[in-house]
Amino acid sequence: CPCEVPSITVSPGKAVILISINGRYDMHQPLFACQTCQQQWAPEFMDLVNSGYWPASTSSSTLYSLNLFSSVRELKIIAPALSRQAFAKLLEHRTKCGGRSGPVCGDTLQRSFLEFSYCAFEEDNLSCGAPFTCPACTPDMLAISVDGNRKLYRFLRNGSSDSSFFEGAFIAEDTSVSAFVDVLHKALPGQGRCGSSSWTAAKETSRRTFKLDEEGMEVAVCRHGFLLKALNMFRGEIFAYPMYLHKELMSSKPRFIAMDVMCKYWPYLHKSANILPDLQGLMSIRPFLSVMHATAHSTKCEITWSGKNQEGAGSTAGEEVEQVNSYLSRCALTTKYMSKGARVDMLTIHAMAWNYKKNTTLHRALSARYVKTCQRLQEETASLAELKERLACTNEAVWVSDVREWAAGDTTGISLEQSIEGRYLNVRQRKQALYRQNDSGKFRPRLRRKIAESKRLLLKDIETYNSHKPAMPIDVNEVEQSLSGDNPSPTWPWEVHGSNKRNKGLSCLCRRRLSEVSDTLKEVLLQYKAVLGPQGSIIEVEDKQENESDFSSPDTSENEEEECRELELKSPNADLDEAVREAEQVLQRFNTSQLILVEVEKLGAGTKTLNAEVRPYRSGQRSGFESRDDGVFVDGSILWPPSAALQPETITYLL
Repeated sequence: CPCEVPSITVSPGKAVILISINGRYDMHQPLFACQTCQQQWAPEFMDLVNSGYWPASTSSSTLYSLNLFSSVRELKIIAPALSRQAFAKLLEHRTKCGGRSGPVCGDTLQRSFLEFSYCAFEEDNLSCGAPFTCPACTPDMLAISVDGNRKLYRFLRNGSSDSSFFEGAFIAEDTSVSAFVDVLHKALPGQGRCGSSSWTAAKETSRRTFKLDEEGMEVAVCRHGFLLKALNMFRGEIFAYPMYLHKELMSSKPRFIAMDVMCKYWPYLHKSANILPDLQGLMSIRPFLSVMHATAHSTKCEITWSGKNQEGAGSTAGEEVEQVNSYLSRCALTTKYMSKGARVDMLTIHAMAWNYKKNTTLHRALSARYVKTCQRLQEETASLAELKERLACTNEAVWVSDVREWAAGDTTGISLEQSIEGRYLNVRQRKQALYRQNDSGKFRPRLRRKIAESKRLLLKDIETYNSHKPAMPIDVNEVEQSLSGDNPSPTWPWEVHGSNKRNKGLSCLCRRRLSEVSDTLKEVLLQYKAVLGPQGSIIEVEDKQENESDFSSPDTSENEEEECRELELKSPNADLDEAVREAEQVLQRFNTSQLILVEVEKLGAGTKTLNAEVRPYRSGQRSGFESRDDGVFVDGSILWPPSAALQPETITYLL
């Protein structure tokens, strides 16, 4: 007011609705008037914001308290499934408790909350904030984990969709993703399968669900669980979606990329990179199959791709994205009914809240992980040393290279044996679930038809297998009996008769066991000689005659190359049968019973003769003979009688 001595009066001005944490208030804005110059003044938009109120529109007819928005944000973090209508009902209840009345519009409340959150996001960006960056992974990132979340779908809604405030901030723009997917699908389609498991995440299909708009969301996180990037899925979990995130996150310089179907994604990336030169840079990152999912893949696939076998990966599990998905999936109860723009904004706000929570507790998590990793390192080092000593392995690098070479061979396609095992397991599981998971009889006929079809294909594969390998056929009757009831699964021929390499490994194991048994036999013979005295020369002569060809140690073989050549010339099972026969001969000598007469002189009570059938035994570090009849226990030259009344003074042993 230009007046030198203004005379200001305050009167009720424009009627407004104020929404706070205590509900709705019907109020009036203050109207300031100067009685001298008759000028009037009312609060403007910035005045309301600076005073702690957020206008719902430019007319400022509805105001929201900023404390209310902070409460909404905390409630959404604690309970992601809380809907705006439920919170509006809560505010209406608080209004009635205060003796007031009036509705609270949930749509207006959500719209104002999203506007306020976006303004706070832009303010943080001006302050050089990075809500989607992990401080521990900056500037060089070790690993990223990518996986899809099919629970974050959204129902198809007719009509125009509102725009999003956070478009491209966390969830990638749909237009750029669609253009990338179209280029890839024109270049190379495909479909994946590993072992006996059919992975729905590895299907390159363009089929869409007509009732849904977005079918889910593909998410990428770092090894500490920070959300980095995401995109909307419209065609299921296809390879193009993780490849897009792979390309977008190359600026973070990750060393590994983890997926649950890496064994199928990486060959697809190879083929795509050969056709599209722009994707050649993606090959600089090393593949990483997530540890938990690797156990469901085939054995060769697990050895080749699992993160446990990748050098430099450390204790990375590759399953960090599953923890984030468990949180984001709770948001699906409300986001599936939202509009397209509101869903993107709400999921972005949840992602920022998750990263903020991770950032505040990152120091404690890293400290606990460091202590746990150091302890595990000591345990694994001791376990490795014990394993090397037990297996007499002096050079573990040779063993590791042999295993990787075995895993790298013949990994393409599905063998007939795997198909038989998969179909058998499918039929058996469906029969068990026929009455357990289908209470209604409406679905049982359909399931019975599927069981009959799977069983027909199983018998067809068995017939094909028997025609190719008549020497080791599969008993069809045994298979049908095991499928008809709770009988155990049949033993497949390939589980009993392995390949030539497997037989060589078993032969090696038998020879090592044979050497251990021979050493034990020598100790027992020495104890026999010590107990029998001069009469032990008979055993010594027999031992020399039977051991003219002594057993060679598995670790110190002078003619190792010659033996390997002989093994290659023999039939697949000849070396194994020979080792088993030698072991049976040694065990037969080892378990032979000897009749020993034991005289025990009792102090002051004459002598007593015990006729006992004595057997050699070994228990831990102790070995000797025992009698099952009278409980006589001989350890070296000491006799322990079964009765405390027998006190041995002189002992005589007779054959």
